[in-house]
Amino acid sequence: MTGKVTPALSGPSLTVREVEAMDRIDRVRGIGGMKAALLALMLSPALPGRLRIWQEETAVVPEAEAIRADVDLLGPTTRLPWFELLLARMGASPLPDRQAMLRSARRVLGPPGLPIDRLMWLAMRRHFGEHVPTRAHGPNDPEISRLVIADVLHVAHFTAHLARMVPSSDPAAGQAWYQVVMSRWLKPAETPPWQRPDVDALVHALNGLQAMSWMQRPQVVRTWVAAALQTSQGRLLDNGAADALRLSSLLLDSPMPPDLARLYAEIDPD
Repeated sequence: MTGKVTPALSGPSLTVREVEAMDRIDRVRGIGGMKAALLALMLSPALPGRLRIWQEETAVVPEAEAIRADVDLLGPTTRLPWFELLLARMGASPLPDRQAMLRSARRVLGPPGLPIDRLMWLAMRRHFGEHVPTRAHGPNDPEISRLVIADVLHVAHFTAHLARMVPSSDPAAGQAWYQVVMSRWLKPAETPPWQRPDVDALVHALNGLQAMSWMQRPQVVRTWVAAALQTSQGRLLDNGAADALRLSSLLLDSPMPPDLARLYAEIDPD
């Protein structure tokens, strides 16, 4: 393939079939092919009805089924890196193609949905030019341990959504993780009780997090990952939790902490 792929430092190694599939996916550059690949990455065995919608949305793409077969060969260390890379490539396409892609994705990700779907949707909007620019870092930015209450509430609301996936899909474990994260800034008696945010609250929280300084956002991500490892059995992140945290890093324009980055293969876009 034209890009260099570095296997993850931990977890399963890449199979020959997976590497060959990535080689073929890397050669997909047309709008229709990239759309078929991106939508295939949104399919889930837990929601078999999505396949019918995918077929409707890719009916005019002759190679769609072959592309989906290659996407199915991707493992947990490569699926999200390819999702991000294809988003970046599709983000350079003309506006009408990006808008059509968003409409198709909305259909595939429509109800019933999964918690990760909202993060994938927000990531698509970000790559397609629909995100709030972050404010410039200034000398008077507060330290991460002294966030203003509005920023703490943004962290709380976004963390509450992540708690549906981190450190696992177990609600009790997620709520325990939420408490550990928020103890970074608030005493237990001051922490808002866990409550699942609706879409508007989640987007509002994300906008607030994206507006934090470039020094603060990575600190929030590191707090999420450290708390996830602390509350995970065996100090290991499961695939769903890792994907949620990686997408959150992307949405906050923050580098991934090493404990998270090492769970994925590195794919060089060049």
